[in-house]
Amino acid sequence: MGSGLMTFLFVCARCTIENDAANRTCKACGLPLGAMRADPHAGRDAIDPYEEPEADDPDVDRLIRDFAARSGYCDEPSGNGRRVIVPLSDRRQAVYLSYAGRDADERPIVALVSVCGPAFDRDARNLLRMNARMVEGCFAIKSLRGEEYCVVVRNLTAAEAETTDAAAVVERVARLADTLERRLSKDDIY
Repeated sequence: MGSGLMTFLFVCARCTIENDAANRTCKACGLPLGAMRADPHAGRDAIDPYEEPEADDPDVDRLIRDFAARSGYCDEPSGNGRRVIVPLSDRRQAVYLSYAGRDADERPIVALVSVCGPAFDRDARNLLRMNARMVEGCFAIKSLRGEEYCVVVRNLTAAEAETTDAAAVVERVARLADTLERRLSKDDIY
């Protein structure tokens, strides 16, 4: 017969393992318990606040719509950009497209951003190590809904966006983001 005391368990936000409430960190991954939980709606803020295109920029709205359509995936408006849903074998991943201002050479930029999961200080070094092997895009940390999240970012100049294989680029960003999301959480949130 039990002692009559109720045992409280905390589920780790990263690895979803149950931990005794007396633990300060997850017994499996070491994340502080009670830390931020993944917000499934954080992706809505993946696109930075809209910057008005310069007068001599191409029609950025059309460019983004065309790029999303050329990807061949289901897409919908999202803020001042598009949200593209990429089906993966047993999961799916959202990739957000938007105008991102101009680069150092004053060329208009189209950004592709996909959310991976909450960012923690100990992840930063690993993300930098992984970036050293990245060919397309990079891992970054963005503030979404007041919390920091790991994301994959791939920027294209407007000229590149018009000629690049949209399906390949969108799929690559989605796969990279989903790979990290799997490491950060067992769930398919983004």
